[in-house]
Amino acid sequence: MRIGLIDFDGKIPNLALMKLSTYYKQQGHEVYLNIFDRNVDKVFCSVLFTWNRQKAERLQGAYKDITYGGTGWDKKTVLPPEIESCKPDYDLYTTDFLYSRISGIMKKSSKQKKAEQLANMGIGFTTRGCIRSCEFCFVPEKEGKLHQVAEIKDIINPKSNIITLLDNNFTADPRMAEKCEEIKQRNLIVNISQGIDVRVMTEEKAAALASIKHLRSIHYAWDLISFENSILRGIQLLSKYIKTYRHMCYMLVGFNTSFDEDIYRFKRLRELKVDPYVMIYNKRKDNIRLNHFARWINARIYKVCDFEEYGPWLKDQKLFYEHEEIKGQLQLVL
Repeated sequence: MRIGLIDFDGKIPNLALMKLSTYYKQQGHEVYLNIFDRNVDKVFCSVLFTWNRQKAERLQGAYKDITYGGTGWDKKTVLPPEIESCKPDYDLYTTDFLYSRISGIMKKSSKQKKAEQLANMGIGFTTRGCIRSCEFCFVPEKEGKLHQVAEIKDIINPKSNIITLLDNNFTADPRMAEKCEEIKQRNLIVNISQGIDVRVMTEEKAAALASIKHLRSIHYAWDLISFENSILRGIQLLSKYIKTYRHMCYMLVGFNTSFDEDIYRFKRLRELKVDPYVMIYNKRKDNIRLNHFARWINARIYKVCDFEEYGPWLKDQKLFYEHEEIKGQLQLVL
């Protein structure tokens, strides 16, 4: 059979597709990634983000046998045990393919280096699930409570010493310090892609994180204003071991915080010399101010002007407040 695999919206190699590739190659089938050829017998399409679901649905008319998966399609869909147990096919993604998907302004040499890192890195979970039950997160529903699924050694790609950990809450793992020691002993460089839960930070955990090499900044999230005390305590503790210029804090906006609370979180993080990065809930585009706020922070424009002096926001302020006034009047009528 000819098996088609479609990575619809990923930015890094897709673990599920790599396991599917291994499984079908072991059965003697031919496997193709993102080759939109209708002359295939079966297609698997991975959709990571819910806002891409409708676009992915358009592929249904092109293939007689297409199966969708991924959190953007169905939170309940999982790989069958015989496929989940397969090692990833680290030959599925080429440097050229990943190079073509890298966006943003950067030198060709930097883009090439990043593509090579992505193509050659190891990737996987050592734990699934999470100790939290955040209402905006699908992980508890999809994966349940935190549980062990693999060892660090199981996700190493022989092509490099870089690994990407997909664990949803690495710092809540009772074996975190032990795993950090293995990462250190194997001289691995790690990308903790889902970030760390700074609310459970301890001296031991901070020291363990500081003992290993990180591919990029240590990142964590401050999603709700009610988390303030535990977030700030964790940041201050982590900062004793890892300097704040190597931190990044994701701020969820547009979920259930007010704009005043968003501004407050931004200012508190900057007081601690931590760089914030705004994530707009569900990528909603209906709030002009939040979209300008995200651009002002994420592009580091806040370093040269205050938000109330930010040109694009000044231009759209009147439109925003008129819209808010109309919305308020409608709510009063209803």
